[in-house]
Amino acid sequence: MREVTVNLELLSPTVEIGLVTTNLDAMVDFYEGFLGLELQGEIEFAEGSQRRYVLGASVLKLVSYHTPPAAPPVPGGGKAQAGLRYFTIGVTGLAAAAQKVEAAGYQIVEPPTEFAPVPGMGWMFIADPDGNSIELFGTL
Repeated sequence: MREVTVNLELLSPTVEIGLVTTNLDAMVDFYEGFLGLELQGEIEFAEGSQRRYVLGASVLKLVSYHTPPAAPPVPGGGKAQAGLRYFTIGVTGLAAAAQKVEAAGYQIVEPPTEFAPVPGMGWMFIADPDGNSIELFGTL
């Protein structure tokens, strides 16, 4: 077996996360309306479009195609299917965030749980309208 080392020269120290959706209006309501992510802009391309949102120093992209993908999203995070299954956002006031998620009618996949080794800090998982998992972590 051949060993190959690739050292990429990064153009940007951030990550851009792309979520492909066939449910754009509900996803916009969730990411822009509920989570309050700032719209950075929209890009039209031959096969569809993408809405770009500021997520800290990174970018979250909602991508929709004129011809929908053959396979639907697989809800359930890492327990449902291997591969890239969730992303994480750090927040303050995790318990209050859980109450807001519940009041808005969005799904809490795993309730706030305190990190055993770090009192006062915890994590939880929520789902967007397509069933994509989002881990929220931070102060309880």
